[in-house]
Amino acid sequence: MTVAPTTAPTEVAVVAITTTDRKHHEECGILELYEKMTLAQKIILGLLCAVVALEGLYLFALVVKYVAEWFILLLAVTRRMKQLRSQPRLDYRS
Repeated sequence: MTVAPTTAPTEVAVVAITTTDRKHHEECGILELYEKMTLAQKIILGLLCAVVALEGLYLFALVVKYVAEWFILLLAVTRRMKQLRSQPRLDYRS
């Protein structure tokens, strides 16, 4: 934390907290909160984080699979369109 005096007429000191000080203060608060947890709470928190990470990985795999299926479908449609264009047209008007 940085204390900087001002030249204001009331002679009040202004405390300016830089972003690194804020981050350090928040990290210390999180660490203190974690240190106060019991072993059971730490295990439950670890399991919860593991489940959330696995769900994120599973959702990512689903997105990749979904995009791959649409890409394959798009390739099949474009190949079929190319085949249809290359076939000679039959004129039934006569």
